[in-house]
Formats: sequence, structure tokens, C-alpha cells
Amino acid sequence: MKRMRALISALALALLLLGSTTNAAPATPTPQIAFAWAYAAGDYVRSTPAASGNVVYLGADDNALHAVNADTGERIWRYETGDNVTSSPVVASGVVYFGSWDGNVYALDAAQGKLRWRYATGGWVTGAPRLAGEVLFVTSYDGYVYALKAGDGTLLWRYRTAGPIEGGPAWGENVVFAASGDGYLYALDAARGTLRWRYWAAGPLMSTPAVAAGSVFAGLLDGQFLALDAVTGRLLWTFRGDAAFESSPAAAGGAVYVGADDGQVYALDARDGHTLWQYRAGSLVRSAPAVSNALVFFGSDDGYLYALDVKTGAPAWRYRTAGAIAAGPAVAGNKLYVGSTDRRLHAFALGSK
Repeated sequence: MKRMRALISALALALLLLGSTTNAAPATPTPQIAFAWAYAAGDYVRSTPAASGNVVYLGADDNALHAVNADTGERIWRYETGDNVTSSPVVASGVVYFGSWDGNVYALDAAQGKLRWRYATGGWVTGAPRLAGEVLFVTSYDGYVYALKAGDGTLLWRYRTAGPIEGGPAWGENVVFAASGDGYLYALDAARGTLRWRYWAAGPLMSTPAVAAGSVFAGLLDGQFLALDAVTGRLLWTFRGDAAFESSPAAAGGAVYVGADDGQVYALDARDGHTLWQYRAGSLVRSAPAVSNALVFFGSDDGYLYALDVKTGAPAWRYRTAGAIAAGPAVAGNKLYVGSTDRRLHAFALGSK
């Protein structure tokens, strides 16, 4: 009897670790994903990495931005700021842009890590900047949305909301979208910084909105998930989850993917919000999903990086780090990257199924 109970307990634990899928087909064939290397930063890695050429860039809680060789995992350079770097970097035209908890936005030479310019906001900069042409859009805990000249950091305009902005800005059709802790989702004219519309969500928003096919998507801490018309701000549909949405959504292929604090990952139809599938991980999912090659990747506070079939939600692969995964993974070329609170950036080689 004791042996039978032990077997049942072991089976239950295995099922919990594997997660569960609702409205999903059986597991898909295991994709070819091979561990490549791990880079040790000085503290938690809570920013989504960005890759350009043969270099991957990441922020860490050791107050620094790191540049790492994408093939070997060896450090190329490290630039230190005055506080944590959870802002995900943006790389373009030989420059890497990012924010820091010290309140500054930085532009560095991507090859050597030397400072090109720095702009001081009035609060933590935790979200990823958004580059659109020659303009860099930034959000800050001071409640402002900033538009800066990408070349020299000159302020073009700023718009103040009534609450802190934790997530980064989103951009689409010459409009900048920002979700504020004051309970409003804002749409600003990208050229002038004037308000086009704002939507009262009746609760604080913490994540970066997603924009796709004329709609803007955002999750709330009260478990609501909204889809709005990007031009008018009109509510298109609402989905109600069972826990807070801290994960920034990802929209691709007519679906929206988002994680929740109860460990659920949802795939919602972008047109009407009905559930295509849902999958339960072992703990909170604050990590923003990344969609690539028929798979959706995300991390969880259970320490696992997951890959699910994008159409069915069936589990395809997973990898366990030694800490919680709060930031989203990134796919660049034939590599997959994810940071963890185990103080490492983990890299994987991607092959075909």
C-alpha cells in the first residue's frame, strides 16, 4: 500500500511539473532545441535580451547592461548604471538603447559600450524603449511618456499621465500607446504627443500593450484582458481571467498570447477574445510570450522555459533554470535566449522539427 501511494504521489508530482493543457491536442513532436551556453551576470537577469549580428545584449540587477558573444557566451563589454537594468534593450544602426532604475535612458555604442548620450527622467525606467524611425519613445515611473531624438537624446515632447508607467510604450500607425497605473490606456499622436484618446480600464495596468491588425491589447491586475480599437479606443471585447495579468501580451497570426499570475497561459482569438487554448505552468507567468516557428515560448516563476505548439497549446519542450523567469524570452536567427533570477542568460540553438 505504501509503495502504491508513493507511485501515485510521484505520478501526481510529475503531472504538476509537466503542466496541463485545456482544449489542446496531444503533445507535438519534440523540436530540436539544444542548450548552447549560459552567461553569468552579477545578479538577477530580468530583462528580455536583444540580439544584433553576433552580439546579444541584456540588462541585469547588477546595475549593468552586458554585451555577450552570441556564439560563445563570452562577455564583450559591460556598462554600469546607477541601479537595476530590467528594461529590455533595443538595438539599431550600431546603437543600443535602454533604461535604468536610476531614472536615465541610455544610448551606447553597440560595438564598444561607450556612452553616446543619456537622458534623465523623473523615475525608474523599467520598460523597454520603442524605436520608430528617428524617434525613441520611453515611459517612466514618473508617469510621463517621452519622445526623444534617437541621434542625440533631445526631448521632442512629453506627455504626463496620472500614474506610474511600468511597461514600455507600444507603437502602431503613428500612434504611441502606454498603459498607466492610473487605470487608463493612452493613445498619443506620435509626432506631437497630443492625446488621441484614453480608455478607462477601471484598474491599474502594469505591462506593455500589444498592437496588431488595428487593435491594441492590454491586461489588468484585476484579471481583465481588453481589446480596443487602435484608432478610436472603442472597446472590442473583454476576457476575464482568474488572476492578475502582469505578462505583456504577444499578438501573432490572428491570436493573442498572455500569461497570468495563476500560472495560466492563454491563447485568445484576436477578433472576439474567445479562448483557443490555455495551458497551466507550475507557477506565475509574468514572462512575455515570444512566438517563433510554430512555437510560443515563455518562462514561469517555477524556473522553467516552456515551448508550446502555437496552434494547440500542446507542450513541445521545456528547460529548467535555477531561478524564476520573469522576463520574456527572445528568438533571434537560430538562437533562443532567456534570462533567469539564477543570474544567468541561457542560450539555445534552434533547429527544425
